[in-house]
Amino acid sequence: EGRILICQRGEGRNNAHLWEFPGGKREAGEDAAQCLIRELQEELHLPVTDVQEVDAWPHGEIRFTFLSAKTDAQPVLTEHEAARFVFPREMLDYDFCPADIPMARKLAFAKVRHVFWDFDGTLLDSYPAMVRAFVAAAADYGIAITPERTLTLMKENLRYCCEVVGGESGVEPDALVKAFRRHEQGELQKGLPPVDGIPQVLKDLYDRGIRHYVATHRDLQCRDLLAMAGLDKYFTGYVTSEDKLPRKPAPDMLQHLMARYNLPPEECLMVGDRPLDTEAGVNAGVLSVLLDMEDRFPAGRCDLRILAAEKLIDLLT
Repeated sequence: EGRILICQRGEGRNNAHLWEFPGGKREAGEDAAQCLIRELQEELHLPVTDVQEVDAWPHGEIRFTFLSAKTDAQPVLTEHEAARFVFPREMLDYDFCPADIPMARKLAFAKVRHVFWDFDGTLLDSYPAMVRAFVAAAADYGIAITPERTLTLMKENLRYCCEVVGGESGVEPDALVKAFRRHEQGELQKGLPPVDGIPQVLKDLYDRGIRHYVATHRDLQCRDLLAMAGLDKYFTGYVTSEDKLPRKPAPDMLQHLMARYNLPPEECLMVGDRPLDTEAGVNAGVLSVLLDMEDRFPAGRCDLRILAAEKLIDLLT
């Protein structure tokens, strides 16, 4: 049925109460497949067939080999607290032993073939230019604001930033937005640098058959900015403010992309640098990854939070 057996380690054992893929240490003369067959029989009285190696990597000083096998039987608990057959995506709901976390995540994201990307702060590092533009816009009205505070407010969204600063200073938020846009255009004409690691991530995933899409509150100028950065060639489609859809975290932008390109939700992933991006993914019924490179949102609502873009390569390949 496409489900995978996971087991919860018992009281008094290392990593007690955490979940794991059942198995154990090889004995003398065993290969990995023979070890798995023996361990499953000893620990769970579970007969298996069609054992195949899936992947292997070191964890500390130990090398772990991950294998798949088939069974029609039910496990019998002898050492574990619990055992469950779960679908791969459900593994994100369980706390795994450290050595098993990478494999659990790879399995959970294994079906992803389409990535929806937020633009600002996710693909291109636009925030320094946006902060300079807002500081200049505020100065037009005699308002002094630090870059640090501006960035914190902008990480919510531009409108929120303008409403907070406007409310404190008596300046209409719409006036601040207009002044910001004027200064921002000067910044954007210089181009924007990619976020660290993004060019390699886009290329590696694209070369492996994964397709990229942009979901942004900006207009189609985002396509020109990606072209200036040499990245537009990796993108299949865009949904922008010009599509007149409800803003994230509403799911409409992602649903629009799925409908336009006939994309199954289980094959889609939303990546963004703010919780509203990943909440849009959750609301649209797709997987979501929060690219939190500044470690600002430890409690962001998402399926996975990562601190570096390159982690997506390991996750999706």
